Amino acid sequence: MLGTAQGGLEVSGRALQRPAPNGITFKGEDFAALNFFADLDQTALTTLTLDALQPNGTFAVSPPISMTLPVPPPSIVTVPTVGAKMMEDANAVSPNGNSDGVREKLAIIAQRINNAAASSAGTLKWKAEVWGYRLAILPTNVPDNFISNTTNFTTIPATLATRFRINVNLYSVGNGGANVGQQTSAAAVATDGTPPVALDYAAAYETIDKEVDLFNLMVLPPDAAVAMTSIYPNASVFCQERRAFLLMDSPSSWTSAQLASTGVAALRVGLVKDYSAIFFPRITIDDRGKLINIGPTGAIAGLCARTDGTRGVWKAPAGTEADLRGVLGLEQRFSDGENGILNPRGVNTIRIFPNGIVNWGARTMDGDDDFASEYKYIPIRRLALFIEESLYRGLKWVVFEPNDEPLYAQIRLNVGAFMHNLFRQGAFQGAKPRDAYFVKCDTETTTQNDRNLGIVNIWVGFAPLKPAEFVILYLQQMAGQIEV
Repeated sequence: MLGTAQGGLEVSGRALQRPAPNGITFKGEDFAALNFFADLDQTALTTLTLDALQPNGTFAVSPPISMTLPVPPPSIVTVPTVGAKMMEDANAVSPNGNSDGVREKLAIIAQRINNAAASSAGTLKWKAEVWGYRLAILPTNVPDNFISNTTNFTTIPATLATRFRINVNLYSVGNGGANVGQQTSAAAVATDGTPPVALDYAAAYETIDKEVDLFNLMVLPPDAAVAMTSIYPNASVFCQERRAFLLMDSPSSWTSAQLASTGVAALRVGLVKDYSAIFFPRITIDDRGKLINIGPTGAIAGLCARTDGTRGVWKAPAGTEADLRGVLGLEQRFSDGENGILNPRGVNTIRIFPNGIVNWGARTMDGDDDFASEYKYIPIRRLALFIEESLYRGLKWVVFEPNDEPLYAQIRLNVGAFMHNLFRQGAFQGAKPRDAYFVKCDTETTTQNDRNLGIVNIWVGFAPLKPAEFVILYLQQMAGQIEV
Protein backbone atom coordinates (compact mmCIF):
# COMPACT_ATOMS: atom_id res chain seq x y z
CA MET A 1 0.00 0.00 0.00
CA LEU A 2 1.56 3.23 -1.15
CA GLY A 3 0.16 6.73 -0.96
CA THR A 4 -1.95 8.48 1.63
CA ALA A 5 -5.15 7.60 -0.26
CA GLN A 6 -4.42 3.94 0.49
CA GLY A 7 -3.65 4.54 4.15
CA GLY A 8 0.09 4.97 3.62
CA LEU A 9 2.26 7.39 5.55
CA GLU A 10 4.36 9.85 3.62
CA VAL A 11 6.82 12.09 5.48
CA SER A 12 8.28 15.09 3.69
CA GLY A 13 12.06 15.27 3.45
CA ARG A 14 11.84 18.77 4.95
CA ALA A 15 9.61 17.77 7.86
CA LEU A 16 12.37 17.89 10.47
CA GLN A 17 13.34 21.43 9.43
CA ARG A 18 9.84 22.81 9.96
CA PRO A 19 8.62 24.20 13.31
CA ALA A 20 6.90 21.66 15.55
CA PRO A 21 3.08 21.73 15.40
CA ASN A 22 1.28 23.81 18.02
CA GLY A 23 -0.64 22.35 20.94
CA ILE A 24 -0.58 18.67 21.91
CA THR A 25 -0.01 16.48 18.85
CA PHE A 26 0.38 12.76 18.31
CA LYS A 27 3.75 12.02 16.72
CA GLY A 28 2.26 10.55 13.58
CA GLU A 29 5.50 11.06 11.67
CA ASP A 30 7.35 8.87 14.21
CA PHE A 31 7.10 5.25 13.09
CA ALA A 32 7.74 3.98 16.62
CA ALA A 33 4.81 6.02 17.96
CA LEU A 34 2.64 5.06 15.01
CA ASN A 35 3.39 1.37 15.36
CA PHE A 36 2.78 1.52 19.12
CA PHE A 37 -0.68 2.99 18.61
CA ALA A 38 -1.53 0.75 15.65
CA ASP A 39 -0.65 -2.40 17.63
CA LEU A 40 -2.77 -1.54 20.68
CA ASP A 41 -5.91 -3.56 21.25
CA GLN A 42 -9.00 -1.50 20.53
CA THR A 43 -10.10 -2.06 24.13
CA ALA A 44 -6.74 -0.98 25.59
CA LEU A 45 -7.29 2.78 25.45
CA THR A 46 -9.90 3.34 28.14
CA THR A 47 -9.54 6.92 29.41
CA LEU A 48 -8.22 10.27 28.21
CA THR A 49 -8.00 13.15 30.69
CA LEU A 50 -7.59 16.86 29.97
CA ASP A 51 -7.47 19.64 32.56
CA ALA A 52 -9.98 22.43 32.68
CA LEU A 53 -8.44 25.81 31.83
CA GLN A 54 -9.00 29.41 32.82
CA PRO A 55 -9.17 32.06 30.05
CA ASN A 56 -5.81 33.40 31.21
CA GLY A 57 -4.17 30.09 30.47
CA THR A 58 -3.93 28.85 34.06
CA PHE A 59 -5.37 25.55 35.20
CA ALA A 60 -8.82 25.74 36.76
CA VAL A 61 -9.63 24.59 40.26
CA SER A 62 -12.35 22.37 38.87
CA PRO A 63 -11.36 18.74 38.41
CA PRO A 64 -10.04 17.49 35.08
CA ILE A 65 -12.49 16.06 32.61
CA SER A 66 -12.01 12.42 31.67
CA MET A 67 -13.47 10.63 28.69
CA THR A 68 -14.14 6.91 28.84
CA LEU A 69 -13.34 6.08 25.25
CA PRO A 70 -14.84 2.60 24.75
CA VAL A 71 -18.29 3.85 25.76
CA PRO A 72 -20.36 5.12 22.84
CA PRO A 73 -21.13 7.37 21.18
CA PRO A 74 -18.87 7.04 19.32
CA SER A 75 -16.96 4.06 20.62
CA ILE A 76 -13.31 3.58 19.78
CA VAL A 77 -14.02 -0.15 19.48
CA THR A 78 -15.14 -0.42 15.86
CA VAL A 79 -14.28 -4.09 15.26
CA PRO A 80 -16.04 -6.49 17.67
CA THR A 81 -13.52 -9.27 17.12
CA VAL A 82 -11.59 -10.19 20.26
CA GLY A 83 -8.04 -8.87 20.12
CA ALA A 84 -8.75 -6.48 17.23
CA LYS A 85 -5.99 -3.90 16.83
CA MET A 86 -6.25 -0.15 16.38
CA MET A 87 -5.02 -0.54 12.81
CA GLU A 88 -8.21 -2.41 11.84
CA ASP A 89 -11.08 -0.25 10.63
CA ALA A 90 -14.79 -0.96 10.55
CA ASN A 91 -15.09 -0.98 6.77
CA ALA A 92 -16.37 -4.32 5.53
CA VAL A 93 -14.86 -3.72 2.09
CA SER A 94 -11.92 -1.35 1.68
CA PRO A 95 -9.11 -1.08 -0.90
CA ASN A 96 -6.45 -1.24 1.81
CA GLY A 97 -7.57 -4.43 3.48
CA ASN A 98 -9.35 -2.81 6.43
CA SER A 99 -6.03 -1.47 7.74
CA ASP A 100 -6.90 2.23 7.88
CA GLY A 101 -7.95 1.99 11.50
CA VAL A 102 -5.33 4.40 12.83
CA ARG A 103 -6.87 7.41 11.12
CA GLU A 104 -10.34 6.11 11.99
CA LYS A 105 -9.49 5.87 15.71
CA LEU A 106 -7.78 9.26 15.79
CA ALA A 107 -10.91 10.80 14.24
CA ILE A 108 -13.09 9.11 16.88
CA ILE A 109 -10.89 10.42 19.71
CA ALA A 110 -11.06 13.91 18.20
CA GLN A 111 -14.85 13.69 18.01
CA ARG A 112 -15.09 12.57 21.66
CA ILE A 113 -12.93 15.50 22.79
CA ASN A 114 -15.01 17.99 20.81
CA ASN A 115 -18.25 16.47 22.13
CA ALA A 116 -16.95 16.71 25.70
CA ALA A 117 -15.89 20.32 25.19
CA ALA A 118 -19.31 21.22 23.79
CA SER A 119 -21.09 19.72 26.82
CA SER A 120 -18.70 21.04 29.50
CA ALA A 121 -20.36 24.46 29.84
CA GLY A 122 -17.10 26.14 28.86
CA THR A 123 -14.84 24.43 31.40
CA LEU A 124 -13.04 22.21 28.89
CA LYS A 125 -11.23 24.73 26.72
CA TRP A 126 -9.83 22.28 24.19
CA LYS A 127 -10.62 21.32 20.64
CA ALA A 128 -9.31 18.41 18.57
CA GLU A 129 -8.42 18.04 14.90
CA VAL A 130 -6.88 15.27 12.80
CA TRP A 131 -4.06 16.23 10.43
CA GLY A 132 -3.31 13.11 8.41
CA TYR A 133 -1.82 10.80 11.05
CA ARG A 134 -1.58 13.51 13.69
CA LEU A 135 -4.21 13.99 16.39
CA ALA A 136 -3.94 17.64 17.44
CA ILE A 137 -5.43 18.72 20.79
CA LEU A 138 -5.44 22.51 20.87
CA PRO A 139 -6.25 24.87 23.78
CA THR A 140 -8.86 27.55 23.09
CA ASN A 141 -9.35 31.01 24.59
CA VAL A 142 -5.86 31.05 26.10
CA PRO A 143 -2.82 33.31 25.47
CA ASP A 144 -0.32 32.53 22.72
CA ASN A 145 2.36 31.66 25.28
CA PHE A 146 0.28 28.99 27.00
CA ILE A 147 1.93 25.59 27.06
CA SER A 148 0.61 22.43 28.68
CA ASN A 149 2.77 19.77 30.26
CA THR A 150 2.70 16.04 30.54
CA THR A 151 0.88 16.09 33.91
CA ASN A 152 -2.16 17.78 32.40
CA PHE A 153 -2.65 15.34 29.56
CA THR A 154 -3.03 11.73 30.67
CA THR A 155 -4.12 8.54 29.00
CA ILE A 156 -4.69 4.97 30.07
CA PRO A 157 -2.43 3.23 29.19
CA ALA A 158 -0.10 5.95 30.47
CA THR A 159 2.68 5.11 28.00
CA LEU A 160 0.54 6.44 25.15
CA ALA A 161 0.85 10.00 26.48
CA THR A 162 4.59 9.85 25.88
CA ARG A 163 3.86 9.44 22.17
CA PHE A 164 2.46 12.97 22.07
CA ARG A 165 4.41 16.20 21.56
CA ILE A 166 3.67 19.10 23.93
CA ASN A 167 4.11 22.58 22.44
CA VAL A 168 2.94 26.18 22.82
CA ASN A 169 -0.52 27.29 21.79
CA LEU A 170 0.92 29.73 19.23
CA TYR A 171 4.51 30.77 18.54
CA SER A 172 5.41 34.13 20.06
CA VAL A 173 7.97 36.44 18.47
CA GLY A 174 9.83 38.72 20.88
CA ASN A 175 10.75 38.47 24.55
CA GLY A 176 7.27 37.69 25.82
CA GLY A 177 7.80 33.94 25.92
CA ALA A 178 9.63 31.94 28.52
CA ASN A 179 8.94 28.35 27.55
CA VAL A 180 10.35 25.85 25.12
CA GLY A 181 9.51 26.73 21.54
CA GLN A 182 9.35 30.46 22.08
CA GLN A 183 11.79 33.26 21.40
CA THR A 184 13.15 34.25 24.81
CA SER A 185 14.90 37.49 23.86
CA ALA A 186 13.96 40.56 21.91
CA ALA A 187 14.63 40.42 18.19
CA ALA A 188 17.34 42.63 16.76
CA VAL A 189 16.20 45.84 15.12
CA ALA A 190 15.36 45.00 11.51
CA THR A 191 16.87 46.83 8.58
CA ASP A 192 16.35 46.79 4.84
CA GLY A 193 20.11 46.95 4.35
CA THR A 194 21.86 49.42 2.12
CA PRO A 195 20.95 50.17 -1.51
CA PRO A 196 22.96 48.16 -4.05
CA VAL A 197 25.88 49.90 -5.70
CA ALA A 198 27.77 49.25 -8.92
CA LEU A 199 30.10 46.79 -7.16
CA ASP A 200 27.12 44.72 -6.02
CA TYR A 201 25.88 44.49 -9.59
CA ALA A 202 29.38 43.61 -10.79
CA ALA A 203 29.43 40.72 -8.32
CA ALA A 204 26.04 39.61 -9.67
CA TYR A 205 27.40 39.63 -13.23
CA GLU A 206 30.24 37.34 -12.14
CA THR A 207 27.71 34.95 -10.62
CA ILE A 208 25.63 35.00 -13.81
CA ASP A 209 28.74 34.19 -15.84
CA LYS A 210 29.29 31.09 -13.71
CA GLU A 211 25.73 29.92 -13.16
CA VAL A 212 23.69 31.02 -16.20
CA ASP A 213 24.54 29.40 -19.51
CA LEU A 214 22.31 31.48 -21.76
CA PHE A 215 20.11 34.56 -21.54
CA ASN A 216 19.17 37.15 -24.15
CA LEU A 217 17.30 39.86 -22.24
CA MET A 218 18.31 41.71 -19.08
CA VAL A 219 16.05 43.77 -16.82
CA LEU A 220 17.35 45.63 -13.76
CA PRO A 221 14.38 46.76 -11.64
CA PRO A 222 15.34 50.23 -10.41
CA ASP A 223 15.76 51.00 -6.72
CA ALA A 224 14.49 54.39 -5.57
CA ALA A 225 17.71 54.94 -3.61
CA VAL A 226 20.01 53.97 -6.49
CA ALA A 227 21.12 56.17 -9.36
CA MET A 228 20.55 53.77 -12.24
CA THR A 229 22.60 56.01 -14.53
CA SER A 230 25.66 54.56 -12.79
CA ILE A 231 24.39 50.98 -13.17
CA TYR A 232 23.18 50.79 -16.76
CA PRO A 233 26.53 51.43 -18.52
CA ASN A 234 28.27 48.41 -16.98
CA ALA A 235 25.13 46.34 -17.50
CA SER A 236 25.16 47.15 -21.21
CA VAL A 237 28.82 46.15 -21.44
CA PHE A 238 27.99 42.84 -19.77
CA CYS A 239 25.12 42.30 -22.22
CA GLN A 240 27.47 42.96 -25.11
CA GLU A 241 29.86 40.30 -23.80
CA ARG A 242 27.02 37.78 -23.44
CA ARG A 243 25.18 38.67 -26.69
CA ALA A 244 22.16 39.88 -24.72
CA PHE A 245 20.01 43.01 -24.82
CA LEU A 246 19.38 45.45 -21.95
CA LEU A 247 15.88 46.83 -21.34
CA MET A 248 15.95 50.08 -19.32
CA ASP A 249 13.24 51.80 -17.31
CA SER A 250 12.84 55.53 -17.75
CA PRO A 251 13.72 57.65 -14.69
CA SER A 252 10.83 58.55 -12.39
CA SER A 253 11.81 62.20 -12.88
CA TRP A 254 10.54 62.05 -16.47
CA THR A 255 7.07 63.42 -15.95
CA SER A 256 6.54 64.84 -19.43
CA ALA A 257 7.53 64.27 -23.03
CA GLN A 258 9.70 67.39 -22.89
CA LEU A 259 11.75 66.08 -19.93
CA ALA A 260 12.18 62.73 -21.69
CA SER A 261 13.29 64.37 -24.93
CA THR A 262 15.93 66.49 -23.21
CA GLY A 263 17.00 63.84 -20.68
CA VAL A 264 17.66 60.87 -22.95
CA ALA A 265 21.04 62.20 -24.08
CA ALA A 266 22.40 62.03 -20.51
CA LEU A 267 21.38 58.36 -20.27
CA ARG A 268 23.45 57.47 -23.32
CA VAL A 269 26.71 58.42 -21.60
CA GLY A 270 28.77 55.26 -21.08
CA LEU A 271 26.17 52.95 -22.65
CA VAL A 272 26.75 50.37 -25.34
CA LYS A 273 23.92 52.04 -27.18
CA ASP A 274 23.00 49.35 -29.71
CA TYR A 275 22.71 46.76 -26.92
CA SER A 276 20.14 48.72 -24.90
CA ALA A 277 16.76 50.42 -25.21
CA ILE A 278 14.66 52.65 -22.96
CA PHE A 279 10.89 52.59 -22.45
CA PHE A 280 8.64 55.38 -21.20
CA PRO A 281 6.43 56.03 -19.22
CA ARG A 282 5.96 53.93 -16.10
CA ILE A 283 2.98 51.58 -16.03
CA THR A 284 0.21 51.21 -13.45
CA ILE A 285 -0.51 47.81 -11.91
CA ASP A 286 -2.60 46.40 -9.08
CA ASP A 287 -0.48 45.50 -6.05
CA ARG A 288 -2.87 43.64 -3.72
CA GLY A 289 -5.65 46.15 -4.22
CA LYS A 290 -3.45 49.24 -4.43
CA LEU A 291 -2.58 50.92 -7.72
CA ILE A 292 1.14 51.62 -8.04
CA ASN A 293 3.43 52.85 -10.82
CA ILE A 294 6.45 50.74 -11.73
CA GLY A 295 8.98 50.58 -14.54
CA PRO A 296 7.65 48.97 -17.71
CA THR A 297 10.61 46.73 -18.61
CA GLY A 298 9.25 43.64 -16.86
CA ALA A 299 6.14 43.84 -19.03
CA ILE A 300 8.27 44.64 -22.08
CA ALA A 301 10.43 41.56 -21.45
CA GLY A 302 7.28 39.45 -21.35
CA LEU A 303 6.11 41.08 -24.57
CA CYS A 304 9.45 40.29 -26.24
CA ALA A 305 9.22 36.66 -25.14
CA ARG A 306 5.68 36.40 -26.48
CA THR A 307 6.65 37.98 -29.79
CA ASP A 308 9.73 35.76 -30.10
CA GLY A 309 7.58 32.68 -29.64
CA THR A 310 4.76 33.64 -31.98
CA ARG A 311 6.43 35.69 -34.72
CA GLY A 312 10.19 35.39 -34.27
CA VAL A 313 12.99 37.51 -32.87
CA TRP A 314 13.03 39.52 -36.13
CA LYS A 315 9.54 40.92 -35.40
CA ALA A 316 9.50 44.24 -33.53
CA PRO A 317 7.82 43.92 -30.11
CA ALA A 318 5.64 46.92 -30.95
CA GLY A 319 2.42 47.77 -32.70
CA THR A 320 -1.27 47.25 -32.15
CA GLU A 321 -0.79 43.56 -31.35
CA ALA A 322 1.98 44.32 -28.81
CA ASP A 323 -0.40 44.83 -25.88
CA LEU A 324 0.93 44.76 -22.33
CA ARG A 325 -1.14 42.28 -20.35
CA GLY A 326 -1.91 42.80 -16.68
CA VAL A 327 -1.29 46.56 -17.01
CA LEU A 328 -4.09 48.86 -15.83
CA GLY A 329 -2.84 52.25 -16.96
CA LEU A 330 0.07 54.61 -17.56
CA GLU A 331 1.64 57.30 -15.44
CA GLN A 332 1.51 59.69 -18.45
CA ARG A 333 -0.30 59.70 -21.76
CA PHE A 334 1.01 61.11 -25.04
CA SER A 335 -0.41 62.72 -28.11
CA ASP A 336 0.72 61.78 -31.60
CA GLY A 337 2.75 64.97 -31.70
CA GLU A 338 4.61 64.15 -28.49
CA ASN A 339 5.29 60.64 -29.73
CA GLY A 340 6.64 62.19 -32.92
CA ILE A 341 9.20 64.06 -30.81
CA LEU A 342 10.26 61.11 -28.63
CA ASN A 343 10.50 58.37 -31.25
CA PRO A 344 13.21 60.05 -33.39
CA ARG A 345 15.25 60.52 -30.19
CA GLY A 346 15.23 56.77 -29.51
CA VAL A 347 12.69 56.87 -26.66
CA ASN A 348 10.18 54.03 -26.97
CA THR A 349 6.76 55.12 -25.77
CA ILE A 350 3.95 53.04 -24.34
CA ARG A 351 0.56 54.31 -25.38
CA ILE A 352 -3.13 53.74 -24.80
CA PHE A 353 -5.21 52.90 -27.86
CA PRO A 354 -8.76 51.58 -28.22
CA ASN A 355 -7.36 48.05 -28.53
CA GLY A 356 -5.35 48.29 -25.30
CA ILE A 357 -2.10 49.53 -23.78
CA VAL A 358 0.61 48.82 -26.33
CA ASN A 359 4.30 49.36 -26.85
CA TRP A 360 4.70 51.90 -29.64
CA GLY A 361 8.46 51.97 -30.15
CA ALA A 362 11.24 49.59 -31.20
CA ARG A 363 14.43 51.65 -31.24
CA THR A 364 17.71 51.00 -29.50
CA MET A 365 19.57 53.75 -27.66
CA ASP A 366 21.54 54.02 -30.91
CA GLY A 367 18.31 54.76 -32.74
CA ASP A 368 18.41 58.54 -32.77
CA ASP A 369 17.82 59.70 -36.34
CA ASP A 370 21.01 61.76 -36.15
CA PHE A 371 23.16 58.66 -35.59
CA ALA A 372 22.29 56.72 -38.77
CA SER A 373 23.18 53.44 -37.05
CA GLU A 374 22.63 50.11 -38.80
CA TYR A 375 21.40 48.83 -35.43
CA LYS A 376 18.80 51.53 -35.06
CA TYR A 377 16.01 49.05 -34.42
CA ILE A 378 15.65 46.48 -31.64
CA PRO A 379 14.61 43.54 -33.89
CA ILE A 380 17.65 44.00 -36.15
CA ARG A 381 20.03 44.07 -33.20
CA ARG A 382 18.39 41.09 -31.52
CA LEU A 383 18.23 39.11 -34.79
CA ALA A 384 21.96 39.66 -35.29
CA LEU A 385 22.62 38.52 -31.71
CA PHE A 386 20.39 35.49 -32.23
CA ILE A 387 22.25 34.47 -35.38
CA GLU A 388 25.65 35.08 -33.81
CA GLU A 389 24.85 33.11 -30.65
CA SER A 390 23.25 30.26 -32.59
CA LEU A 391 26.22 29.92 -34.93
CA TYR A 392 28.69 30.21 -32.06
CA ARG A 393 27.04 27.30 -30.30
CA GLY A 394 26.31 25.35 -33.46
CA LEU A 395 29.90 25.51 -34.76
CA LYS A 396 31.69 24.21 -31.70
CA TRP A 397 32.26 20.96 -33.58
CA VAL A 398 34.79 22.86 -35.74
CA VAL A 399 37.37 22.80 -32.95
CA PHE A 400 40.04 20.15 -33.62
CA GLU A 401 38.90 19.70 -37.25
CA PRO A 402 41.57 20.05 -39.99
CA ASN A 403 41.65 23.71 -41.00
CA ASP A 404 41.35 23.38 -44.78
CA GLU A 405 38.88 23.57 -47.67
CA PRO A 406 36.85 20.44 -46.72
CA LEU A 407 36.12 22.11 -43.37
CA TYR A 408 35.19 25.39 -45.07
CA ALA A 409 32.76 23.59 -47.38
CA GLN A 410 31.08 21.86 -44.45
CA ILE A 411 30.81 25.16 -42.57
CA ARG A 412 29.24 26.84 -45.61
CA LEU A 413 26.75 23.98 -45.88
CA ASN A 414 25.75 24.03 -42.20
CA VAL A 415 25.56 27.80 -41.84
CA GLY A 416 23.80 28.13 -45.18
CA ALA A 417 21.13 25.65 -44.09
CA PHE A 418 20.57 27.61 -40.87
CA MET A 419 20.30 30.93 -42.70
CA HIS A 420 18.02 29.48 -45.38
CA ASN A 421 15.65 28.23 -42.70
CA LEU A 422 15.44 31.75 -41.28
CA PHE A 423 14.86 33.09 -44.80
CA ARG A 424 11.93 30.71 -45.29
CA GLN A 425 10.44 31.93 -42.00
CA GLY A 426 10.52 35.51 -43.26
CA ALA A 427 13.39 36.80 -41.15
CA PHE A 428 15.14 38.62 -44.01
CA GLN A 429 14.37 41.07 -46.77
CA GLY A 430 14.57 39.81 -50.35
CA ALA A 431 12.64 37.53 -52.68
CA LYS A 432 15.56 35.18 -53.31
CA PRO A 433 18.11 33.67 -50.93
CA ARG A 434 21.02 35.47 -52.62
CA ASP A 435 19.23 38.78 -52.00
CA ALA A 436 18.57 37.92 -48.35
CA TYR A 437 21.81 36.45 -47.01
CA PHE A 438 25.25 35.14 -47.84
CA VAL A 439 27.80 32.88 -46.15
CA LYS A 440 31.49 33.12 -46.95
CA CYS A 441 34.17 30.85 -45.53
CA ASP A 442 37.24 30.14 -47.67
CA THR A 443 40.88 31.00 -48.08
CA GLU A 444 39.94 34.64 -48.55
CA THR A 445 38.32 34.94 -45.11
CA THR A 446 40.89 32.69 -43.45
CA THR A 447 44.47 33.55 -44.36
CA GLN A 448 47.46 31.28 -43.96
CA ASN A 449 48.43 33.20 -40.85
CA ASP A 450 44.96 32.53 -39.39
CA ARG A 451 45.39 28.84 -40.16
CA ASN A 452 48.75 28.83 -38.44
CA LEU A 453 47.06 30.30 -35.37
CA GLY A 454 44.27 27.69 -35.48
CA ILE A 455 41.57 30.19 -36.49
CA VAL A 456 38.80 29.90 -39.07
CA ASN A 457 36.88 33.06 -40.04
CA ILE A 458 33.28 33.00 -41.24
CA TRP A 459 31.46 35.94 -42.79
CA VAL A 460 27.67 35.90 -42.57
CA GLY A 461 25.60 38.70 -44.09
CA PHE A 462 21.86 39.21 -44.02
CA ALA A 463 19.42 41.82 -45.25
CA PRO A 464 17.19 42.85 -42.33
CA LEU A 465 13.59 43.66 -42.99
CA LYS A 466 13.83 47.39 -42.24
CA PRO A 467 16.97 48.78 -43.93
CA ALA A 468 17.94 47.87 -47.48
CA GLU A 469 21.63 47.24 -46.86
CA PHE A 470 23.36 44.09 -45.68
CA VAL A 471 24.41 43.72 -42.06
CA ILE A 472 27.68 41.81 -41.84
CA LEU A 473 28.63 39.48 -38.99
CA TYR A 474 32.20 38.30 -38.52
CA LEU A 475 32.61 35.05 -36.61
CA GLN A 476 35.84 33.44 -35.55
CA GLN A 477 36.29 29.88 -34.35
CA MET A 478 39.26 27.81 -33.34
CA ALA A 479 40.07 24.94 -35.69
CA GLY A 480 42.86 22.51 -36.39
CA GLN A 481 43.86 22.30 -32.73
CA ILE A 482 45.89 19.31 -31.62
CA GLU A 483 44.01 17.30 -29.02
CA VAL A 484 46.29 16.00 -26.28
